[in-house]
Amino acid sequence: MTRMRAGFSAALAAIAASAAIAAQSTAVPGLDVKVTKVERAESASLKDCPPGTNTVNAVVKPGEQFVLVTATFKVGSGFSADPLKGKRPTALDSADKKYFTPSYLVDPGSVSEYSCTFPFRVPEGTKLKTLSVESAKIDLSAMDK
Repeated sequence: MTRMRAGFSAALAAIAASAAIAAQSTAVPGLDVKVTKVERAESASLKDCPPGTNTVNAVVKPGEQFVLVTATFKVGSGFSADPLKGKRPTALDSADKKYFTPSYLVDPGSVSEYSCTFPFRVPEGTKLKTLSVESAKIDLSAMDK
């Protein structure tokens, strides 16, 4: 009976983990966006997306940190880049305060697959709950520990 409960608990944990991973992935029409990593840092590259020639870096002030959100993008046949060109992803924290990244979506349809890291300057210890890329909203709460 104890083994059965342990097996059942492990199965529930696996299902919950799968649901958290699935919640991280969403799509803009013709564009699949998935967050793969959330990290904290004292400095960040401010590259545009897809990564180009912008090589500017930034450093935080005392009491701040960067939350670096890495996302992968896959361009599908129905994707139109025009609505996203020149836009910036945003993030919400647990108190629904909005943060903007300095990185722009420059030419989101120029390559079929790419990865971008979006830096968000936040007060130290701030937890992000959602990344928004135009109409796509991606849950970060399971990844931003």
